[in-house]
Amino acid sequence: MLMIAHRIAELREQANMTQSQLAMQIHSKQQVISRLEDEQHIPSFTTLWKVAHAFGKRLEIKMV
Repeated sequence: MLMIAHRIAELREQANMTQSQLAMQIHSKQQVISRLEDEQHIPSFTTLWKVAHAFGKRLEIKMV
């Protein structure tokens, strides 16, 4: 989970975007983004896909 939380925060900061702005882009709430970044919430596949799409990234899930 740490890698996901760190990556979301990293991408958001690189885009000079606030948590509220990201939340608006994915049709969610700022509190959801805060909980994701603070590792207090396990995101759904749909949420992860929306976040990736908001940053122009693709979502990869691997089992190794």
